[in-house]
Amino acid sequence: MEKQNVLTSLQCLEISQKTWYIPGREEIQTAIARLWGSISAFKDGEEHGGIMEAISAVELLLPDTSNRRLLDRYLEAAVRIYEEYESLPLSL
Repeated sequence: MEKQNVLTSLQCLEISQKTWYIPGREEIQTAIARLWGSISAFKDGEEHGGIMEAISAVELLLPDTSNRRLLDRYLEAAVRIYEEYESLPLSL
């Protein structure tokens, strides 16, 4: 996140709020909104708030939070996605 300051904290928060207030919002949209809120908090230096929002997003998507193997698979996928996007040239 420190390497790429493409979006400001405020822009991330705006994305979060737009996603949050979609009519008929589903769990996946709620999780995405929370992840954008997490990014915003981390950009503002609010580590605790960022962690709490990320945890809430993961809990929405995991059917069984005690399933460590499934959680590990989610985290591995998240790291792969991050690494792929990190290697892309910025077009903004």
